[in-house]
Amino acid sequence: MLAPLLWRLGVAMPLLAALPVLQATPPGQGLAALEAQTQALAFRLRGPRPVPKALVILAIDADSLALDRLLAPGERDSVPLWRAMGAWPWPRALQAELAATALEGGAARVVFNVVQAQPSRFGPDDDEAFVRRLAPWRDRVVLAAAVTRQGVPGAGQGSVQVQLSRPQASLAAAAVPVPALTTVLQSPQGLAEAIPGQDWIVEQLGAFTPPLPRPLAYTASAVPVPRQPVGIDFPGPSGTIPQVPAWQVLQQPAGLWRGRTVLIGATAPDLGDQQETPFGPQSGTEVQAAALASVLAGSGFRHLDPLPATGLLLAWAALVLLVLGRARQASDTATLALALGLGALVAGGGLWALAHLVLPVPALLLAPLLGGGLRGGGQWRQESRERAYLHQVLARRISPALLRELLKNSGPLGTQLGGSRARCVVLFTDLVDFTPLSAQLEPAALFALLNRYFAAISGAVIEEQGLLDKFIGDALMAEFGVPRSRGDAVEALAAVRAALAMRERLVELNRELAAQGLPSLRQGIGLHVGEVIAGNLGSPQRLEFTVIGAAVNVASRLEGLTRRFPDHPILISGELLALLPPGVEVDPLGRHPLKGWPQPLEVFGLRGLGPAADAGPGLASS
Repeated sequence: MLAPLLWRLGVAMPLLAALPVLQATPPGQGLAALEAQTQALAFRLRGPRPVPKALVILAIDADSLALDRLLAPGERDSVPLWRAMGAWPWPRALQAELAATALEGGAARVVFNVVQAQPSRFGPDDDEAFVRRLAPWRDRVVLAAAVTRQGVPGAGQGSVQVQLSRPQASLAAAAVPVPALTTVLQSPQGLAEAIPGQDWIVEQLGAFTPPLPRPLAYTASAVPVPRQPVGIDFPGPSGTIPQVPAWQVLQQPAGLWRGRTVLIGATAPDLGDQQETPFGPQSGTEVQAAALASVLAGSGFRHLDPLPATGLLLAWAALVLLVLGRARQASDTATLALALGLGALVAGGGLWALAHLVLPVPALLLAPLLGGGLRGGGQWRQESRERAYLHQVLARRISPALLRELLKNSGPLGTQLGGSRARCVVLFTDLVDFTPLSAQLEPAALFALLNRYFAAISGAVIEEQGLLDKFIGDALMAEFGVPRSRGDAVEALAAVRAALAMRERLVELNRELAAQGLPSLRQGIGLHVGEVIAGNLGSPQRLEFTVIGAAVNVASRLEGLTRRFPDHPILISGELLALLPPGVEVDPLGRHPLKGWPQPLEVFGLRGLGPAADAGPGLASS
């Protein structure tokens, strides 16, 4: 009872951990981290993608910060804009001039990714110059706000303090009233991942005085903020989104800025605002541009709402349990588990790439793999025990080739009580007048004689890939066609060949016995074909694979009938003869009533196989 429960728990555990109500638990957080890594890999496999033409970065890059090394002194002094550039921070008048250049060129909007929460270090005149220069476009300029946290998460109530840095009041006249929030959400591994939603803003910033900042991507695109976070569709590595270095702003062709959203911010690594992305480190400005591109193109990634997500996870659990529960062998379980896992990957990857919908792929993948691994492992152990039992029971009763075939796919044959219907040829042989002989010999000599007799004739059964069923005193019972059948015609010919080989080997044994002064032996053999019940008979503590049914009784009766036909020690039924190829040498002996059989049975004495019959249906080797 423990094994079925264990593999079902293996299916359920990752799906339960992925439920929305449990995502804050350690297992849920672990799956979230795995999901983030899966998405990062998906980005890299997908490769770079085009970005909206309406977006451009006006970059405060490394060259713009080091013009003194890039340009000769006289060349730099010839352009007032270049003279103002140098080490960061730049005067706000210079930043305003950059924005004004784009706006004068027809830019639809300029968004600063530079938080200006404190007065300018260059004095009040610098702030006033900023406001004055951008006043004509105040409704098309967006300033930045940022959220910072101080303290240790999880250390207790009040241990983490959230600080909101907004543009100082003196600059508000130069921009739209609601600033752009530059915060992006990160995965557990620290990858920039998503644009905050309205629920996050209310939860994190609800205590601050309104109006609360909106995420930069939604502010710059004038798109309403959704309730839930939206994953950023990163178009590629650093440099994928078009950039204009700040020091080259005056050299751009006419029309470059027209109708575009211009994002002004630092891209120089020395300024420290570098964030990890699926394509490697990128500046915070590039991350904001990727978020804005996602909103402009409508390509942001969305998760399922809690109710549909719960329904999907429960439906997947039911499907996996149903499919894996039907597998009867370890190999089938492994195949089905892999197929289900592949289906989850294909469905998740397809929806991610085509519909920008994020499914809980790690949970959907782990459920069949973990459950299938546990179920398959249990089945493999059970099958190993069955194969070991089969090898122990059948190793000396069937041919090595047939045994290898059975061990490949033993099923319930090895250790379960009960049987199933099968059609086979039954061979029954017994010694004639053995009772008087047994009275003449000492027990030790009698056992030695029987062992020599059985050793001589049993090999014929094994060689023809039959099953040595049992030894009953001086009798032997064998079947051809169980536990695996090669077809009635093949099994019938194999049984006849085995019977003729028994007859020849008894002749050789009698020569040896005569040379030793021992009495000779006579045998009778009966063969019949019919339906039997084949399986394990006995108790759970001791099982014996055998067959029972009317065909067994008929073969035994035919063997007993050989006493009436001393010249025909091998008798076969008409049903068996009908399966044999032409050329079998037989003598018709008429119809004879048999005890327990409703009608007289047509009986034939088998003399041998002619050349045509011996070249009949080939005996398939396993």
